[in-house]
Amino acid sequence: MPPSNLGSQGTFEKLPVDFCANPEEAYTIPATYYTSPSVFAYEKDNIFAKSWVCVAHGSEVREANAYITREIIGESIIIVRGRDMLLRAFYNVCPHRGHQLLSGDGKAKNVITCPYHAWAFKLDGELAHARNCDNVVNFDKENSSLVQLKVEEYAGFIYINMDPNSGSVEDQLPGLGDKLREACPVIDDLHLAARFVSRTQANWKSIVDNFQECYHCPTAHPGFSDSIKIEAYAHNLYPNWSLQESEAKSSEKSFKFDESQGGASYKGFWLWPCSMFNVPPGGNFMTVIYEFPVSANETMQHYDIYFLNKELSEEQQRLIEWYRDVFRPEDLNLVESVQKGLQSRGYRGKGRIMVDQQRSGISEHGISHFHSLLAKHQHA
Repeated sequence: MPPSNLGSQGTFEKLPVDFCANPEEAYTIPATYYTSPSVFAYEKDNIFAKSWVCVAHGSEVREANAYITREIIGESIIIVRGRDMLLRAFYNVCPHRGHQLLSGDGKAKNVITCPYHAWAFKLDGELAHARNCDNVVNFDKENSSLVQLKVEEYAGFIYINMDPNSGSVEDQLPGLGDKLREACPVIDDLHLAARFVSRTQANWKSIVDNFQECYHCPTAHPGFSDSIKIEAYAHNLYPNWSLQESEAKSSEKSFKFDESQGGASYKGFWLWPCSMFNVPPGGNFMTVIYEFPVSANETMQHYDIYFLNKELSEEQQRLIEWYRDVFRPEDLNLVESVQKGLQSRGYRGKGRIMVDQQRSGISEHGISHFHSLLAKHQHA
């Protein structure tokens, strides 16, 4: 198969279109796919610039003039709620000389003013004022607005897409919204309670791989493993997403809840390409892992925790501390160690994906599903 031509970015061999087609005989993508700048350059243009990527919960920009910024694949993005209550997304760059307009999050004034030369833009992106433009020959106001990208609210969360010709989030993730609302009926009413930000020294795909299996749970997550029934664990695969679920039990090591109500469960959703939603027992709060790739070997991550109530109980505070001090570091240490090992002369270049015939709770068929999608997107 001829290599992909990336010009100055170098070349790499594309995966066969039927890669991982048989999960029970599957191996991982080559190690270079996790470490190569050429592969990452390809993914920036062909995955992240053409896919819906989840960036926040809707509660962060629920009010008029509220805005947030996110950075992904080197692009800074503004998501803002206009005075007309419409949600819009713009590249965070002034069309005059390229200065960034906003940082962080907050409430915008009725215009966004560039800190460099004070060009001002309405919240719909239109240029409101540029000093001295009346004295500039053939000044083109129509082409001096902010550059917009697609944004959509879907099942309580906000997604952006840099491809103006893309379909909807539902087109990319068919059926996901209904399953999310079934798992967490209060999903629209949640509020951000905590956010842990990490610049993880690992490729974004290593982080997805780690989420896509519970083979590592008994050894690496003793607290989490004490709260789920691995013998009842299932991993169901859908087009461009997957759902892990299990019966849950109350545990002093992680989640505590009233088991007398019955029907308690854990559900974990992976969304193409790089977002992960967890609905713990109770179905009234969520944790979300947002991946914002920086380079082949680094990923910015937001680990967000959402509750219904804004005034948190002592039990909720302790749960946040468990995520921050125990559960989250367990995964960070895993993926950063893997990233180093993938570059070792002692690694044979690919690893066996441990898929059993019964698709048990420790089967890794979620990884083969993800890797098969990587191959299919290369040939789309």
